[in-house]
Amino acid sequence: MRVFFKAKHPLFGKVTKPLSASYQQRSPYYWWWEFLRRNDDYLACCTNDGQGSLSALYADFGDVRNSSFKAWWNAGERGAVLFGEQPLPERVQELHSPADWDSAWTKERMMVVAVPLAISKRRMQGYFAKLLATRHGGKRGRKALSDSDASTARYPMYRSVSIETLRIQLTVYDAVIANKTAVKRKTLAQIGKELNLVQSAMPLVTDDTREAAYKRSVMAATVSRYFKDASLIVANTAKGQFPNSKQS
Repeated sequence: MRVFFKAKHPLFGKVTKPLSASYQQRSPYYWWWEFLRRNDDYLACCTNDGQGSLSALYADFGDVRNSSFKAWWNAGERGAVLFGEQPLPERVQELHSPADWDSAWTKERMMVVAVPLAISKRRMQGYFAKLLATRHGGKRGRKALSDSDASTARYPMYRSVSIETLRIQLTVYDAVIANKTAVKRKTLAQIGKELNLVQSAMPLVTDDTREAAYKRSVMAATVSRYFKDASLIVANTAKGQFPNSKQS
């Protein structure tokens, strides 16, 4: 059975007709790679050829310092190995021995029932009717796969976040980090202005002193929030989690 992805996977096109990098960036897995590339502890592990406290993660994600996401994703079919979902069997079947048990089965996708053949067929049918009424949420056809279904991926997405949000978070993160070592430091409000982060808080020549101060406050708070969330996401990539903006 073919591997599939619960989130949008990156597209690269064909050898004779490659797609632009924007198609890769439409996938959250691309941003997982980018955020991991900002984790100093993981980069140190890459420098040490996978040695250190993050060696187990390195064994899966490998060296991310190369600027080619496509090369990283395709190496050893890494993308499919790390993020691919293993399709679960959908057919009804009888288990003849413990060896027929599939460790990939979960309560959300499969119902395994032991039925004593000594009871009557009518009683058995009544039991199944009650059981299906309790366990099966759909009326007809296959139940759609939802975000709440258990993932079989080695590294499932921690939660769903829009690609645009991830893009903004990382842009702000890079700008703030670069500003820390700049010769002429900018305020958070100035960084937000350069990034055109909040359109309604962009300064105008007609702003009075009070309005200008309010806009600077809004812009600074927005930059601070995006940077904080991005910093936590970067930190949590070392745990194999993305995008997780929660403080551990």
